[in-house]
Amino acid sequence: MDQKRVSGVPVNGPVTTPAAITGVRLLDASGGFTPPSRIAWTDGRFTHATEGPVETAGQRPSDLDGAGLWLIPGLVDAHVHAAWHAFDAADRDLPSAIATRRATAAGLAQALAAGITSVRDAGGLSAPELAQIPAGARPRMQLSVRMLDRAAATVAGGLDRAVDAVLAEGARWVKLVGTAGVAAPAGAGLEPVFTPDEVRDAVRRADRVGAGIMVHAWGGTAIDEAIAAGATSIEHGIFLTPAQATAAAAAGMTLVPTLRIYHLVQRMIVAGTLPAAFRSRVDEAVGAHPRAVLLARDAGLPIALGTDSGTPEQHGTARLEFDALVAAGLSPAEALHAATRTGAALLARVAGDAGAEARTVVGTLDPGAVADAVLLRRDPREPGALSDPTAVVRVVLGGTVLDPTELARAAPDPAVHAPYPQTSQPQTPARKDHK
Repeated sequence: MDQKRVSGVPVNGPVTTPAAITGVRLLDASGGFTPPSRIAWTDGRFTHATEGPVETAGQRPSDLDGAGLWLIPGLVDAHVHAAWHAFDAADRDLPSAIATRRATAAGLAQALAAGITSVRDAGGLSAPELAQIPAGARPRMQLSVRMLDRAAATVAGGLDRAVDAVLAEGARWVKLVGTAGVAAPAGAGLEPVFTPDEVRDAVRRADRVGAGIMVHAWGGTAIDEAIAAGATSIEHGIFLTPAQATAAAAAGMTLVPTLRIYHLVQRMIVAGTLPAAFRSRVDEAVGAHPRAVLLARDAGLPIALGTDSGTPEQHGTARLEFDALVAAGLSPAEALHAATRTGAALLARVAGDAGAEARTVVGTLDPGAVADAVLLRRDPREPGALSDPTAVVRVVLGGTVLDPTELARAAPDPAVHAPYPQTSQPQTPARKDHK
């Protein structure tokens, strides 16, 4: 479709007035699409949808013309590191605070332009830093402020104090690093970082203020202990077992696999930018991860999409993670569910004062749902369609229709002000990144 047909609005101009799209196919609860329909919204929420051609759906002059297009709820990236702009932890502290802020703003604008309307930050972004980025120029955000591993707990004087500190700093999620990750020393296994009592206490402290607990756990007893403690989500879950998948589903948890990041790490090892010592551990993770996704699916454990992005080229890549979920064995309909409805439901669990209302309808195009959506020029169920960089025609954020071209153009360019260096030598095994 010629983009100029979209309600006659200039291709490169901001779109803020339409309150409906006519003649568009709408994603339904089954993962299919309706016949051409008109969908409307008011006060930032969808109100109704009417099936039928433009003539019967009642197109109005201000409507967007969605003929030949597809509409899905806004994409949700449930695991990102928006304030990270280098893989090596040491490199993240090299740029100035201003340069980091510009890079973060640019990455979030890029994410919004890609149709990602909600994000859960898994560590690195603080509430004051987020407050400096205008809400209309980024996705909706929920923060964990920083990751809590054994070192962070020790510095704070105990995990209990570390949890209280991040909650006091505005975290809606407490991110516990339950097992080692990519950069663990050779021979590292899946030993839990925290004791069962520490994890249970962290969950209790988060529950008191309506926050959630997200647990980085590749596998092992750390997953069992997270389930028993009442944690909200398992991050990665690479070596998830059938019994754990069943138990996590019964406990109402969500799995957030991050498939693509491990393939990217694998490529970095091959290229020599990460040490060869990581190779066997990462190869094993890449091989096992798809099985965890299918185990979760078959056990009824909800799957939410997460990218684990932490470099400029990774930010805003949720559409590529959608392809990775399909490659792992999910159907396109199941992957769309993970990328929209499941992620939105996960974030709605800690949505604050609006949480009760948000839980009624989230991540859908149904009446009452927040009017976040992505207008696409291709059927997202087709291979490679959603990851096509030209696929997004418009992004709807709380009822405001945005032009992705304008979002990308308005984003600050961090490279102009301070490039983000990478280490020239391979990363040492002692370096921690918690992927």
